Amino acid sequence: MTICLLQRDAKREALLEFPPPKRLLKGLPHGRLQLDDATITRCARAAISAGWEPMSRGKPMVFTVDAEGN
Repeated sequence: MTICLLQRDAKREALLEFPPPKRLLKGLPHGRLQLDDATITRCARAAISAGWEPMSRGKPMVFTVDAEGN
């Protein structure tokens, strides 16, 4: 699953890629990844600390995060 972060009035977005749920890897019925506000907050902080500058110009930056948003 991929989530797009875009700050208001910003020029550059960040794409956060989450790993598929383990149920999908084992061939079990499709599950849906549940994300809470704390996980999204951790993802945004991790993207900023990894170098995402929302006010800069350029292509979207892609970040791969774990299920906890780190």
